[in-house]
Amino acid sequence: MSDLSEFVTLNDSTLTTDSRRVAKHFNKRHDNVLKVFDKMECSEEFSRLHFEAAEELDSQGKPRRMVLMTKDGFMFLAMSFTGKEAARIKEAYIGAFNEMAGQLQQIAITGFRDLWAQRLELETRDATTFQWASFGAKRMLDRKRELPGLKDEPDPWPSREP
Repeated sequence: MSDLSEFVTLNDSTLTTDSRRVAKHFNKRHDNVLKVFDKMECSEEFSRLHFEAAEELDSQGKPRRMVLMTKDGFMFLAMSFTGKEAARIKEAYIGAFNEMAGQLQQIAITGFRDLWAQRLELETRDATTFQWASFGAKRMLDRKRELPGLKDEPDPWPSREP
């Protein structure tokens, strides 16, 4: 069984594979995979949503055509491949895709929980410092109001001069 761990990749925020990986795992020449892709009769909307033209540099530094595809795009393309080996790879791909999707979902959930806890802690600190600041401001206003009256009161500790 071939290793499919690198078959599914994260491209921006979308799980994808590409025509090179498809060719490798189906033991096909890349140009033949591109021919099958070019002959597919999917709708323009489906094509726009699930396939993206791309280029990669070959060993001589020349750009070579490649196609990025979503899970649905891969399944549409892979449906044209037949035989036991093709069926096995299709099943393995679906498993690899679902495993990566599950891992990303767990990361997102954990990250969300961490961010939520940080936000609650920040809001608690903010509320506490706001309360202390309000208390301090109130006391300063009280002192400002009391100060003129305090100046008129006699000093309870008169200075003792000899």
